[in-house]
Amino acid sequence: MLLLIGRFGLFVGAFLTITCTLMAVFTSPGTAEFVITVVSIGIGLVVLALGWIAVLFERKRQE
Repeated sequence: MLLLIGRFGLFVGAFLTITCTLMAVFTSPGTAEFVITVVSIGIGLVVLALGWIAVLFERKRQE
């Protein structure tokens, strides 16, 4: 079950990070949209890291 949650976290984190990074390229700096996009990139990276940790933890537990 933890592997499924970890994989879902990896996919969501990667999707959020990639889409927000592309949005940050096309948004002008100094606007509220740019700040929200940068914060969303940080959240995406955190979700990506937590998903990666969950996958590694589950694989190590299965050995």
